[in-house]
Amino acid sequence: MFFGLLAGLSLLSQNVEKSYQHHDILIGYGAFPIDQFLSVESNMLNSSLPDKRYVRDHYSGSGVITLTYRRISRSGFFMWGVTAGYNQSSASVYHVGQLVGELDRNFITAVVELEYRYVNSGIVQVYSGAGLGYQFGNEKLKPTVESGLSEVSGSINRLAYQANVIGVRIGKTFGGFAELGFGYKGIVNVGLSVQLY
Repeated sequence: MFFGLLAGLSLLSQNVEKSYQHHDILIGYGAFPIDQFLSVESNMLNSSLPDKRYVRDHYSGSGVITLTYRRISRSGFFMWGVTAGYNQSSASVYHVGQLVGELDRNFITAVVELEYRYVNSGIVQVYSGAGLGYQFGNEKLKPTVESGLSEVSGSINRLAYQANVIGVRIGKTFGGFAELGFGYKGIVNVGLSVQLY
């Protein structure tokens, strides 16, 4: 009887452990990253154009590719984890109205995130959250011949953040998600998610 009781408790504890998903792994793609909206100013550009009368135009970028791991709380309401991201961009730089070169930038981002899931009804999950971390960037200015400038490289290291106004995940173990927010992931972030025990 004692062994039967132990076996029953063991099975019960396994069922409790498997009654919720512990882990969420996501791969995402974000459009309109924050670099697109921030000032183009940097130490490298200030050294080449010390009067700071330059602007960026014709911006194009890869968007942001992210890989995220989240741990899901036993209650199912909170998720916390880490995200790594990569994006690159190109733009034309003008100084007092004249084209002086092409600016290439790439960024690697590492962030800690916290999400609150306020709807968790089977295949539909709705959540909001925020992330804070650091962004490591490199940039290179490829000048035009007419500008008289030399090719220069530099680095841009800064705080990274993301505010997710709303995120929706549809699916059980395998699912798709879409997030609307602002920050290093972009304004719109979509992708695939796998939730595991």
